[in-house]
Order: sequence, then C-alpha cells, then structure tokens
Amino acid sequence: MAGNGPQRQFIFTVTAGRSGQASLTNLLRQHVPDCYPAFEEPSINRRLPGFLENYERRFRRRFVETHELLGRGRVLSAFDQGDDVYLEKIARRRIRLAERILARHNAHIYIDVSKYFARGLHRGFARILPSFSLIRLVRDPLLNMRSFLNRGKNFRLDNNLPDQASNILRLDSADFAPGEFYLWAWCEMYLRFDQIVEAHNVTRSVEIRTDHLHDSERINVAFDQLGLTHSPVIARPPANTNISQGHGMTAVARQDIDLFERFTARLSADMTRRIAYFSDYDPARLHA
Repeated sequence: MAGNGPQRQFIFTVTAGRSGQASLTNLLRQHVPDCYPAFEEPSINRRLPGFLENYERRFRRRFVETHELLGRGRVLSAFDQGDDVYLEKIARRRIRLAERILARHNAHIYIDVSKYFARGLHRGFARILPSFSLIRLVRDPLLNMRSFLNRGKNFRLDNNLPDQASNILRLDSADFAPGEFYLWAWCEMYLRFDQIVEAHNVTRSVEIRTDHLHDSERINVAFDQLGLTHSPVIARPPANTNISQGHGMTAVARQDIDLFERFTARLSADMTRRIAYFSDYDPARLHA
C-alpha cells in the first residue's frame, strides 16, 4: 500500500468511548509530526448554510460520510452475522480514504482514534492489513457509564446487544438497567482488545488509561512503546468533557456503585479474571 519511502503504518484504538479520544487526538497532533490522528472519522463535511445543518447532516451521514464508514449501521449487523466480506469491503474504503489523507498531509502513520474500530470493522481491517498496532484507551468503568448516561446517548446506535453470539461476553440483557448496557460495552471492548492482539498480527500494543492522559511521563512512555517519534509531551487540560459540552459534571453516586456490583455479579469467575482491570478496582474506595 505504500510506494517508495517510509512504510505506512496503521494504529487503531479499542475503547468503549467517552474515554478521552479528543484529548489523545490533541496529544498526537501536537507531538507526533509524522502521523495523522483521525478523531472518529469520517466526520461530516458540511457545505450548506447553518439553517440547513440538520438536513445536511442526515443526508451526508446516510449517503456520503456514512454510518457504515464510521463503523456503525450495517457494520454492527454484519459483525453479528459473521459477514466478513462486507466488513472487508468497508475497511478497504476506509483504507483508501486514509491513504489519500496521508498523502495530502505528507504523513506515514494513520492513527484511528475512535470507538468504532472494535465494533466490527476490526474484522475487515485484519483481512487486509499485514500488521497494525493497537491502543487500549480505557476509563474507570463507572465514570465511563455515567458519562454516557449524562449525555443521553442511544446505546443501539453504536453497539450490538449483549446477547449476540458474536460477543465474547454474552449476557441476557432483558432486565438490564440502562447503565448496565454501558458496563457491558466497557467489558466487551476490554475483552476484544485482548482477542485482537491474540488473533491478529498486532506489532505493538499499549494501554493508556484516561486519567493518565494528563501525565506527561506516562504518555511519553506510551508513545515510545508504540514506536512513535515525538516531541516531549506536555500535559494539557481534558478536551470534549461533559462540562464543556453543557452536560454537567461526571460524578459517581452510591447507586452507580450498587449497579456495578449488580452487574459484575452476572459475570462468571473466568470472565472476571480475564478483565485484568478489575483485579484492583474498588469503586467504593475510589468514589467514596
């Protein structure tokens, strides 16, 4: 896929979302000169006046910068049905877009900072790319859940259901509380990262925790582990927070901790063991 000169590289994030993607994108943009960090792309390329914004957004998301190119819509159902041919088709379109962007920016590393990669498109990319690297971008699961709930997100827009056979963690969600769907998605993305590393030619992988995004020393180490040439990282305030978007502060309440305990009681001992994050996670202590 690359001609003469440095070999093009692809790095993807595996994340539940609401985990600091905007902050990570800013760090990459400011400190890694040979990369193009794509924040949940393709984004909608607006051309019409503001009063037509809603109509244009719906049209372009359906026909131009589609849900499928983003990694949702039919991608979710194709993943559930094991339709890897379709997933490869969409991944090829994404790679062509990425290569054009890299050429335009004279860069060689495409970093897909998005929650959508591991929702299904990873199966398509793995059939095409000889190798790639991964970032597990992970946030405290209760803060993650509460952030989604505060935003009033439509869970089904970006996720399949927990009882689908395509999932690693399969649970009957008939009596789930709204927050449990996001706790399940957090767990599923954690497990999918490990599965992708084991099953495919992942050359480098690193875990970055959301609360470490403002720790310069840790981010310098993470970038080194990914083999990125970078300037010394300087810590900056969080980006795209709930407060900055007018949604109120993300804070964990006692009922959230109770819900977490109810949810984790549904997990088998083996599943709990496989989620290494839980080995020292004590929400009652952290969110007292």
